[in-house]
Amino acid sequence: NRQSGGIMMERSQLIYVIETARQGNITKAAEVLHISQPSLSNQIIHLENELGVALFERTRRRVVLTDAGRVFVHEAEGIVNGFTSLEKLMGEFARKNTGSLRIGALSTMCSLKIPEMLHDFQEKHSGVSLSLLESGSAALVSALERDEIDAAFAVLNPALPYEGLVQVPLVSAEIYVAVSKKNPLMAKDAFTLEDLSGVSLISSTSDFSLFSIILSQMEMCGIPYTITNRCNQVDSCLSLVDKNLGVTFCTDAAAAYYPYPDLCLIPFSPPFMRDIYLVYKKDPAYYPLLEAFIGEVMSFYKQ
Repeated sequence: NRQSGGIMMERSQLIYVIETARQGNITKAAEVLHISQPSLSNQIIHLENELGVALFERTRRRVVLTDAGRVFVHEAEGIVNGFTSLEKLMGEFARKNTGSLRIGALSTMCSLKIPEMLHDFQEKHSGVSLSLLESGSAALVSALERDEIDAAFAVLNPALPYEGLVQVPLVSAEIYVAVSKKNPLMAKDAFTLEDLSGVSLISSTSDFSLFSIILSQMEMCGIPYTITNRCNQVDSCLSLVDKNLGVTFCTDAAAAYYPYPDLCLIPFSPPFMRDIYLVYKKDPAYYPLLEAFIGEVMSFYKQ
């Protein structure tokens, strides 16, 4: 419905007037519109009475637009075309093939096959604008809370509450101590937290939750630790370990993706696990594209 000056006009009335003007004959227009000629004629007369102006000059065989009618048809065509475009656009949203998604991912996204998953989603939703933010888990969660991204792949620290965020577990992996083959520590069968006291640790920045899982446990147990190097990327941490400049923590998938020749993985005893979650805040019921993305992620990681 469109209201102007207290007058309510139905979309159908606009279409009736446009088609009648196009045909120049009410009977022909009624045939095109698949309604009866009396019904069409009455609808137009009713609209003219509401408007207080005649839209058509009627003769025995034809109807001709008045000056007011010509203006009406010009404006009505714009309105109807706008409705059509709006319906088409909303249909694209309903089919989940338009709009935008902002995704956050870890620097280890390649070893987690996140690029492959994003490719599969883009193939199925070619009209969607997909953007990616790569960062550490803490930074991604903060971006999510500030509505700067719509969903994130992140490692969550079990000691933190993450209120208001939906957490969907995707992948679980064991955390290992990465040691150079040239380091005497490689002779160990397993590491305890106490074994790390006094060892030169190569850590990622505080944005990366995998390291905080181990370091927070050491702090809880009152075990001192020494961080000699901090890096922004897991690859950088592993490259320094490969050169025997300290030890770091990673999963076997990350180590396999960056195959440094002198790298050796030693488990913890008892083991520590790292869980990757898909995290989001918006209710998918109101965001069909986010709902489709969540479904694609769940399907991909259950293969």
